[in-house]
Amino acid sequence: MKTMLKTSLLSLALAVVPTSAAFADVIDWSSDEGITRLEQSHFKKDFFKLANFYDAQDNKVYCGVASTSIIMNALRVRQNVTEIPLDESTIAPEDRAYFPQGDWSPFYERYTQNTVLGHSEKTRLQIMGQPVSEGAGPDYGLQLDQMTDLVTSNHLKVKTVFVDNLDSKAAMKAELVHALETRDQYVVVNYSRKTLNQPGSGHYSPVGAYDKASDSFLIMDVSNAKANWVWVDSDQLFDAMATMDTKRNRGYLLISEGLKG
Repeated sequence: MKTMLKTSLLSLALAVVPTSAAFADVIDWSSDEGITRLEQSHFKKDFFKLANFYDAQDNKVYCGVASTSIIMNALRVRQNVTEIPLDESTIAPEDRAYFPQGDWSPFYERYTQNTVLGHSEKTRLQIMGQPVSEGAGPDYGLQLDQMTDLVTSNHLKVKTVFVDNLDSKAAMKAELVHALETRDQYVVVNYSRKTLNQPGSGHYSPVGAYDKASDSFLIMDVSNAKANWVWVDSDQLFDAMATMDTKRNRGYLLISEGLKG
């Protein structure tokens, strides 16, 4: 009787508690295995620029906005491509009383999650849930076509791929890997966290590297208060992108500079 009871309790525990196998394809980048993958990767040119300009999302609906600001800074800061707007909202006027006066500015020339929305078709309040029309419900965050509009509104080039099916997965994977080794071209993926056995739903983050030996991509998650950067098996990542958002499937963006210096 005791043996049967122990067996039943073990079965129940396994049914309701995720096992390590359920998370086997999502590897913390700071683990021994994660470090090894980054060290041995031959496709990580983007990683170092992205890591230098990493910026965690300001709130729970700004994953796409944060991903955009990271890439815009990686492409433009100290590049003299265009004048970068100063975000003066970060220091209140009354807090500047003791700064040097005149032409000196306390603000760095870098993009923030406020300034990248300057010309966005979808406004800050609409991203936060303000209905776009009378009778419409809230549309939080950015769908993939709206993310495309945000990127192009900042005069960047973007190729948007909706992963509607997996028939051309090999070609899409090759495209992502090539982008990771192409100077000044960056990848942002739009995927379902649930498919990766992570808490949450739709999400955006840049991709920093690809490890051929493990056939996995490094997602540099912008919600660092919630999740670490992780290596994700390529098949599982494409499964996570081939999921329905509000209107269409999710997918990825290839982003590069659209202005000439």
